[in-house]
Amino acid sequence: MTINNNSKHLDAMLKSIDPTSAKEKSETPQPEAGTLHTEVPGAARRSMNKIIEMQQHTELHEELRKLLGHLHAQTMLISGEGLENFCNHSDQIKSDYLWAMTDTAERALKLLDDTY
Repeated sequence: MTINNNSKHLDAMLKSIDPTSAKEKSETPQPEAGTLHTEVPGAARRSMNKIIEMQQHTELHEELRKLLGHLHAQTMLISGEGLENFCNHSDQIKSDYLWAMTDTAERALKLLDDTY
């Protein structure tokens, strides 16, 4: 389920829980899907924000797991007996391979830095 669909689902739930919010139409623009809600009152806002934050953390976890999985596979191919095969390749191939490993690690670190 996407963030946009989650946001719509949460809005529908909140309207059914709090009848005044369903009747009142705010003139203020609504936040984009996936952003924290500050205009919704009290516990409903905290619940919505917690759900959105959990989904963002899940997406971050999945992306980091994918990047680290790639990096792990790359290092496994050049460790142990694989190192001899790796050393038999041209300098350009070795350089490109090591650059790809570095790039994967940098993307994972940037993802963490941008998030925290």
